[in-house]
Amino acid sequence: MGSDGRGFDGTGFGGKVAIVTGSGRGLGRDYARFFGAEGARVVVADVDGEQVAVVAEEIAAAGGEALGVAIDVTSEAAVLALAEATVDRFSRIDILVNNAGVWGDLERHSLLEVPTDYWDLVLAVNLRGPLLCTRAAAPSMRERGWGRVVNISSMGAYMVSGVYGVSKLGLNQLTYALAAELGGDGITVNAVAPGTIQNEASQRQVPDAAFDKLVSASLVKRTGTSADIFGMIRYLTSDAAGWVTGQTYLVNGGFNTRL
Repeated sequence: MGSDGRGFDGTGFGGKVAIVTGSGRGLGRDYARFFGAEGARVVVADVDGEQVAVVAEEIAAAGGEALGVAIDVTSEAAVLALAEATVDRFSRIDILVNNAGVWGDLERHSLLEVPTDYWDLVLAVNLRGPLLCTRAAAPSMRERGWGRVVNISSMGAYMVSGVYGVSKLGLNQLTYALAAELGGDGITVNAVAPGTIQNEASQRQVPDAAFDKLVSASLVKRTGTSADIFGMIRYLTSDAAGWVTGQTYLVNGGFNTRL
């Protein structure tokens, strides 16, 4: 099921309800399908309504249960409607994966030249979106004293990567701040920062030569896969990670040792 052919099977999530934003395609799509394969009831949330329906149907065809919701994560009204639709359908929210994001023209705009409307867009999707979604999901999690929030950050937070890097480093701080506010309610908040993932989205931004350079600077000499990243997401959203919160985990084949 993942891009490397591996899947996740079983009922590891025991019917828990997982919202995955930005899950209409790419890595988010794989995360949503992995959750479905592991027994979670999945809410597929993406700005692309057609793709939302496709992914929800894929999960159902594989024997899972899914709800598709078209959503702009920068809209507070839309995010509140997402939470309401989830609770109406499944009675609760257990897991939130804030995956929706935009790259932000990594190399085409320096911070001194980036158009302000583009700056605003990247920060709105990558930073305000996770805040709004977490605020909307938190009341349902608080009701039962259990919840898991995972923010998808990036290795770019620790590199020179323009407004994208700024937004992702801000997301790491947001992760810690939300963990501090929600820890007393039994809700953990962590971030996963993937390294070099070679897929359709990244190939539009990163030349092949740059991929080769990034791989050569890693300890594990390959690009990552959705299954690699989901392995960490799976742990952080499980019962086993109940004492883990406020952390950002770099999942990048050891590239951080070369920074």
